[in-house]
Amino acid sequence: MVEQNGRSGSNGTNGHGINGAKLADDAERAWQEAQGATSIGPFEYVPPLGFREYWYPALFKKEIGPKKPKFVKIMDEDIVFFRGKAEKVHALFDWCPHRSARLSQGESLFPGTITCEYHGYTFDGEGECVAGLIDDPNTPLVGKMKGKSYPTAEHGGIVYVWMGETEPVPLEEDLPPEILDDRNHWYNRVKVWDANWTEPVNQGIDYHEAYLHRREFNYMGGWTKPWRFKFHNLFSKETPFFRPRVANYGGVEITYEDEKRVCSNPTNVSFGESYHPGVDDTWPKKRWYMFLPKRAGRLSGGGPPTSLMGIPAFAHCVELPSKIRTGSGSEKPATIVKMRWMVPVTFETSRVWTYTIGRRPKSILGRIYKYLWYKLWYEPNSLVRVNEWEDLVTFQKGRLRYDLPQKLSTLDTVVIYFRRHLALRSRDVQRLGGTYGSNHPPTHAVVESDAVESSEPTLAQVGD
Repeated sequence: MVEQNGRSGSNGTNGHGINGAKLADDAERAWQEAQGATSIGPFEYVPPLGFREYWYPALFKKEIGPKKPKFVKIMDEDIVFFRGKAEKVHALFDWCPHRSARLSQGESLFPGTITCEYHGYTFDGEGECVAGLIDDPNTPLVGKMKGKSYPTAEHGGIVYVWMGETEPVPLEEDLPPEILDDRNHWYNRVKVWDANWTEPVNQGIDYHEAYLHRREFNYMGGWTKPWRFKFHNLFSKETPFFRPRVANYGGVEITYEDEKRVCSNPTNVSFGESYHPGVDDTWPKKRWYMFLPKRAGRLSGGGPPTSLMGIPAFAHCVELPSKIRTGSGSEKPATIVKMRWMVPVTFETSRVWTYTIGRRPKSILGRIYKYLWYKLWYEPNSLVRVNEWEDLVTFQKGRLRYDLPQKLSTLDTVVIYFRRHLALRSRDVQRLGGTYGSNHPPTHAVVESDAVESSEPTLAQVGD
């Protein structure tokens, strides 16, 4: 592992990528590329509507009634979810293959099926037409008309859907390892963000927090803009009024990488103030209030020695297809990891699933305390005030351009890694030869064994 002048090191599972190259070489190349203000764009290899050959969280199972289906849009495709036999949840393309009415407006009249509200054509979980309720019981459409179906799986009360064209992998391969550990429990928050899915990923790994979330009186509105004041700021642990905060980062260390994730910590962190020769001045300027020492242990080693994943601790982590983690969690019950899993909805919107994961308290009182801590403090303070009131508003629709050149720098080392190296290890590239809508689209198509009616949707492209 290298820790010189902010250079990046590696501690991967096997040290080699899919193409046989050492993963550490990818870390070094990303760091070197950052020195020259690289111009790699957000969609060079990364698909604008998301990597398709993966499982994604779709909805909570409890949202689907015994007779009433549920509509969800994912990757610009309209999907209807309904209960099948033995309570299994099925997913079909929402537009009926008969006359293209919405199946989600219908209902489940018979166990394991969904019936279109327009003409009563009824489909099973595989999309096969099994009856036409106002048609002849022996109608030739039965067994010949079929809608597109999507594989589904369930875990922890959440229904996941496979959006790929190829055979799905076991769900466990795409689930966060933290929620597969029965020693842990988690809370979920699901919100639709008006932003392309890639920016919540980039924002989760670029170390913007030292500026955007700089909680001092002036940044909370001060005397001149009191309407910007947020009550929670007064109680945030990130508001040490009389202590120096981060002035600048000296680099980024990649502490762990494997086939589908890369994790990092900041290096050579300076506190208090720094001199910037380009403006011939120091920043921040209001040094007078920093008369207490900086908080012990802040950003010194990324937190506890090991994470909930059993790898070295990290400050930020990105994992295919669209997961980011801030903080790594540890064996301590009070130390959690915040994981966001972005599900592309359209080019301009994404459904953000936030998992707050930690060790399960051993007593009833401990569980009550942790629930109250989450509901009364962590969710409103971190997930709402920080992520939605401060992060989202900077890059939501209309406030960020994806068509202009970007010049990335050292703090974007992991962004570069994600856009280039991690994207090239994705299943889309390995199975399809490329990613839809990016500058490197698939080089070969997947031919399904069962032909679907012409009403099946085509893969959406940017701008459709």
